This record gives sequence, structure tokens and C-alpha cells, in this order.
Amino acid sequence: MKGRYLLLMILVLITAWIALSRFNDVTIEQLNDTGLVRIRVNFYVPVIERDVGDKIHLESERPGVDFVKTFRWIDDRNLEIYAMEKGLPKGFKTMLRIEPLKTAVPGLLKSVKVYYRVKIRPFLVGVSSPVASSGPVVLSFSTPVGEAELKSLRTDFDFALRPRYIPMAIGKLFKDTSQWLLIPRDPLQPGKKYFVKFEGNESIFAGFYRWFEVAPIPKVISTDPENGKKDVMPYTVLKVDFDQEMKEVFIKVSRMTGDVICRGKTAEFKPHSVFLPGEKYEVSVEGTSVYGQKLAHYRFEFTTKDLGDRLWVEVNLRPVQKVVVYRGKKIIKTMLASGGRPGPDTETPRGYFTVKDRGVWFFSERFGQGAFYWVRIKDNYLFHSMPRDRDRNLIREEYEKLGIPASHGCVRLKDEDAKWFYENIPEGTLVVIHD
Repeated sequence: MKGRYLLLMILVLITAWIALSRFNDVTIEQLNDTGLVRIRVNFYVPVIERDVGDKIHLESERPGVDFVKTFRWIDDRNLEIYAMEKGLPKGFKTMLRIEPLKTAVPGLLKSVKVYYRVKIRPFLVGVSSPVASSGPVVLSFSTPVGEAELKSLRTDFDFALRPRYIPMAIGKLFKDTSQWLLIPRDPLQPGKKYFVKFEGNESIFAGFYRWFEVAPIPKVISTDPENGKKDVMPYTVLKVDFDQEMKEVFIKVSRMTGDVICRGKTAEFKPHSVFLPGEKYEVSVEGTSVYGQKLAHYRFEFTTKDLGDRLWVEVNLRPVQKVVVYRGKKIIKTMLASGGRPGPDTETPRGYFTVKDRGVWFFSERFGQGAFYWVRIKDNYLFHSMPRDRDRNLIREEYEKLGIPASHGCVRLKDEDAKWFYENIPEGTLVVIHD
């Protein structure tokens, strides 16, 4: 029994100590209609930790709200805080939290956690424009507004009224009633203007009459290569220009994969490999403008240059790096390779080249490396075997990098592949290098 009584007393003391740490007198006063508040905290006991700027936290229930705040100590028991939500909207439930502060009572820490909400006169801040044909039209207000307060809202189209929901970090959705969405029941006409009207009460909610515009449908104004173009080179980055800024673009090319890059009014399709010579390729373009309007499905086609039965070489610097030798459309050999490391002095040049001279051995004093079976691409950029030291011994750690960027700009091949390339690829052969 004594043990139980002692445990109970300990629990009571702990509970009382926790309650005492949070027992403060907090008064919150709104000073004006902009939402500025003065918060006074009486801790009842002297506080010795006065540097509290990073321990005062204001958190709104609405994601993304920031605060302006200042504070001052009136005396060692009383802290005064001035705070206001930045910008609009305002008037959401706000939590003031002050982390535990050291007091004059040994072992006693004081903390604060209170909630408040300021009152802001509701008014329309803005109407989104332009919008997509499917909407929504966003009405932004200065403060949260109930659906019943918007019952006299009128437009020249039939709509459903919905609040905006904001995703939160914890995986939930916040119902933001400072923004209401007008969702058209039928698509609105692109390029047309519509009105939003509200008969308000000047003493509570001011009326408004606003126009908004429906965005035009985006259009393709040019492509490179242009539709029907012939003799397109084997590696070509496709370019599509639009009449307005695009949010996202999807470009599909028959029998080819690639990366799509969208920047403002231009989108590019960067192929993962070369186009086969003498082939027709069909391109399909879809997308959505920054205003949410969908592009009408657009198609164009082009034909690559016919290389006949000639040898030509692709150096593909995408992971895993490789050299592919073609005869016309047919692949005759694929070899694992390593191009240059990233950087202005070590990258392998991209573009179109022709094979130049060749030799059996070289050694670079600058890099302290040499190689067998070199074939010149341009200047000091070569195809060659795996690196050797001054005594022509294989540098094992360099060999293990084959397939990834590793060289000073040359294209490295296995010894047997470098020998084959040296013996079989004649001077003047086309070389296409891309990433």
C-alpha cells in the first residue's frame, strides 16, 4: 500500500509540475482591421532566459501563411508580442507556441501554447483570369468566407461552387474557404469574357462585379524539322514552338524514345539514340498551357537522310556509354565505351565529325597516360584503347570505369574493340556524337 501511495504522489507531483510550467496569463488584443495583435504573457515567476526570438512560433492552420512579429520584455515576468499574418488572406486559426524558458525557480521551465483568430472584413481580392474552358474560376477573398455568405453570387454560366483544398505535409487536405472555385457545368468558350457578380451588404460584405477571360486554345506555330522535311540528319533534337507558354508537353516519336524538355513557349524532344537513315518518322504532340487549356492533338513527320550502304559511327554518351557502328540501317558492331568527364576541359565534343588519321601507339606527357590503336575524331580527341602507363602496362583502375565518363575527352574502347575500329573504320567515315 505504501508503494502505491508513493507512486500516486509522484504522479500527482509530476502532473502538477507540468501544469505549473504551462500556467500563465495570456491576453490577446486585436489592434486594427489589418489583423495586428498584441499578445501579453504573464509567466507569474521571473524568467531568466530573455533571448526568445527563435523560441516564439506562430503557426497558421492554413499551409503557407507567414507572420511578421516583434517582441519586448516589460519586466522579468511579462513578455509582449506584436504579430500579424503577412499579406492576404488573413483570419485563420493561429497557434502561438513559446518553447520552454528557464525561470528563477530551479528546474521550472515555462512554456506557452494558445490559439487565436483575428477578424478581417471580407472583400474580394481577385478573380483568376484567364482560365481553362473547364475552369475552375478562382475567387480569392481577404479572409475565410462561408458558402451561405455567397448565396447571391451570379454569373452568365451555370456553375457549381466548391472551396479550395490545399495539400498538407501530413497527407491531409486543408479546406481553404478564403478561396472558392466556380466550376462550369459545361465548357466555357475559349477567348470569351464572362462576368461574376455579387450583391453584397456594404456593412458586412462589399458587392463586386468582375470580368474574367477564358484562355485561347494553344496552337503549334512551327516545328523543327518542319512537317514533311527530308534529309534530316541521324541525330536531331526535335523542336516545337507554341503561341503561348506551356505547362507540360508530351512528344512521342514513332520507334524512338527520348526526353521532353518544356521551356515557356518551346518544347524539345531529345532522342536517346540516332534515327535510322532513310526512314520516315511520325511525331505526335500533346500538351496543356499554363492556363490549363489542352492543345488539339498535333502531328507532323520527317524523313532522315539516306546513307545508302555506307559505314557510319554513333557515339552515345548516355548511360551506359557505347559506340555503335552501322552500315546503312544495319548495326554491325556495338562496343562499350567511356567518354570524357563533365567539365569544359574534359568533355567529349558533341556533333558531326569525320574520321581523320590514326596510329598504333601514343603517350601523353601531360596526362601521364598512353594507349594503343588511336583514331582521330578532331584535334586531340581520339578513339583509342584502354589507358596504359609509360611502360605500356594496363591501368586497371581506368579499365574498371569502362561504360561511364572517365577520360580527358577521348573515347576509350576495350583493346580488342579499339583494334577492330582501327582496322575497319576508314578515314572520312561519318561520326555522330551525342548525349
